[in-house]
Amino acid sequence: MAIHTTTDNTQASLGTAMLARRKQMTLQQAREANKFGKADVHMHSTYSDGSATIEQILHHVEHNTALDVIAITDHDVIEGALRARDLWSKGSYRFDFIVGEEVTTKEGHLLGLFIEKRIPSGLSMERSIDLIHEQGGLAVVAHPLHRFFRHSCQRRVMDRIHASKDVWFDGVETWNASFCGIYANRVAMSVNRQVYGLPELGNSDAHSLSAVGSGVTWFEGQTAQELRNTIKGGLTAPVVSSGTCRHMCNGYSIA
Repeated sequence: MAIHTTTDNTQASLGTAMLARRKQMTLQQAREANKFGKADVHMHSTYSDGSATIEQILHHVEHNTALDVIAITDHDVIEGALRARDLWSKGSYRFDFIVGEEVTTKEGHLLGLFIEKRIPSGLSMERSIDLIHEQGGLAVVAHPLHRFFRHSCQRRVMDRIHASKDVWFDGVETWNASFCGIYANRVAMSVNRQVYGLPELGNSDAHSLSAVGSGVTWFEGQTAQELRNTIKGGLTAPVVSSGTCRHMCNGYSIA
């Protein structure tokens, strides 16, 4: 059997490098790049400031969305995500689940994905990233470059991490469907594609059931591990809208 290999340039052409500075991936581009997996890995439950319980989120994702992978990322707590995974593992859900946390660092919010232990709040960005990586997790900067949101990571911090040889972001949220993304989404896309070249994610940052899936990451595959692989390969892409997802999913509603 032939082994398929791809050059770095070809790989990049299938990710966000193929997109304009402030553009999300279109349905046609996603199909051509073999991206049919749909993930929303930034949402909140009643364990922090979300309005929906863990049980309600799992039921809603199963019956009212076409998401393949989700993560619950409550603010500075991990108990809800661990409980959700326990319930998910005992059920027969068609989607995959990731334990996560939205960490409040001294310099902005940071998503810790694929973790098992809580990351304390109030640490430096570098220390928070290190603690995520020590668990084998992925560190994704959440809703960055919003000039007026105090929990948004700013350019000086991203420049510092980008210049470091010892610490790194695994991805950046360039489409946040909440108020945090207003103005900042296009800025994050543009700066990332011109300067950082980080794998890009789209997420809902949902605090209610109706918002789940309003921001989505397209990836290759259907499982959490395949999402991780696609992030690590720099091949994820933020989705244009929940309406586009409904079209791509043949009528199944994402949001």
